[in-house]
Amino acid sequence: MPLEKKTVAKSFRINKEALEELHEEARSQTISLNTLVNQLLIDYAGAGRYMRRMQVKMLSQQTLSELVDQLSEENVTKAGQNAGKTAPEALMTAIYGKITVGNVIQYIHHLSSYGNWFEYTEKNEGEHLTITLIHSMGRKWSLFIANYVNEAFAAAGCKAKYNVADRYVTFII
Repeated sequence: MPLEKKTVAKSFRINKEALEELHEEARSQTISLNTLVNQLLIDYAGAGRYMRRMQVKMLSQQTLSELVDQLSEENVTKAGQNAGKTAPEALMTAIYGKITVGNVIQYIHHLSSYGNWFEYTEKNEGEHLTITLIHSMGRKWSLFIANYVNEAFAAAGCKAKYNVADRYVTFII
């Protein structure tokens, strides 16, 4: 049974309207206000503050889909490769201090939880790990993800194998 991470009691003053919005969101997710605030703080401390410093932009899935769909598969592939050579290295260095395969996996978790790029699943199959990144944005988004993440693995010295499908990308490392 895994040990839960230690928590600390702390009090804060908070804007009344913000508190009302947080209560409403907690109710809609059927979780406690404490759980919601803790999740927000973990997201911010783990990746959000770095993404904010790097001026990461948030787009709706519909808007991003419209942009990606206008590109050819060749251009989407190149964009994934080019972006994957710079952004992951900068963020991993800022967050973890170095680039390792384990840090790439953590970075992929951040893309899933904070960036909402895809749903992350993994299966340990003895000698290798299979990571599946599931989304609903089509083949071109899969191509972008595959090339972006592959460049991050390459920066960590890992030659990953990947498979691209219309609604998911699978990596074997």
